[in-house]
Amino acid sequence: MGSTTPESRKSSSEPGSPDDAIDPFSMCGIASAELELEKADVLFSEGDEVEHVYVVRSGLCYRYRYLKDGRRQIVDLTFPGDFIGLEALTQATFVSSLTALTPARVTAYSVKEFIQRCHADPPLVRMLLEWMARGHSILTKRLVGGAHGSASQRIAHLLLEIRLRALYSIQLTPIEKDAETPFLGADENELNLKIPQAIIADTLGLSIVHVSRTLASLREEGLIEQSATGLRYRNLEGLKDLALWDD
Repeated sequence: MGSTTPESRKSSSEPGSPDDAIDPFSMCGIASAELELEKADVLFSEGDEVEHVYVVRSGLCYRYRYLKDGRRQIVDLTFPGDFIGLEALTQATFVSSLTALTPARVTAYSVKEFIQRCHADPPLVRMLLEWMARGHSILTKRLVGGAHGSASQRIAHLLLEIRLRALYSIQLTPIEKDAETPFLGADENELNLKIPQAIIADTLGLSIVHVSRTLASLREEGLIEQSATGLRYRNLEGLKDLALWDD
C-alpha cells in the first residue's frame, strides 16, 4: 500500500459561506494524503488508534468485526464519498476493521486538523450530518428487515441498497476528475460489480449456502441476472416489492 500527497484544492467561496461547496476529497485545504489499497489490503483493524479520518476516493471497501466465536460480521460497505473513522470524534480507537473489496483509493486527513475544521466550518458539519443521517436511515431499514424479513427480502433489500449507494457515489465522482466509477453500467439497472456471496452472507448473518440458493431463486423469478461482470436488476419494481422497499 503506497501513499502520495495530492495538491490541495480549495473552494472559490470563503469557508462557512452559504455557497461554499465542500469537496470531500480535499476539504477546505486540510492537508491530506492519498492512500492506494490493493484488493484485500487492510487499512486498519479494530482497536487500532485513530490517527486519521478517511474519505473513500474510488473503489469499494467493507467494515467488519469478528465475534467471539470467530464469525465475521460485516458492518457496512463503503462507497466513494463515504467517511471512515468518525470514531475519532468520540473515542481514541477504531470499533471495526476495514478491508478493500476492490482496488481502492482513500484520502486521509489528520484527526486533529479535521476536528479543528469542523469547529470552524459549518458547511463541513452540515455535510457530515447529512451523510450520517443517510447512513442511519439505510442501517435502520436493514436492521428492521434483518429482524423480521425472510432471506429473500433481506438479500433483495441489500441489493437495492447497493444500487442506491452506487447511484449516490456517481454524484461525487465529477469532483475527482481522474476517478473511475465502475459500479454502474450502461444504465442504472446494471451493476458492474460482483459482490461475493461471502460478503452478502456476513452482512446479513446468513450462510453462504442459503445466500446461493436465494440468489438462484431471484434469478429464476426474473428479478436479477448475474453475469461474469456483475449484476443486472431485471425487474426493479418486483425486487422493491419483495424487499418492501420504501423510496
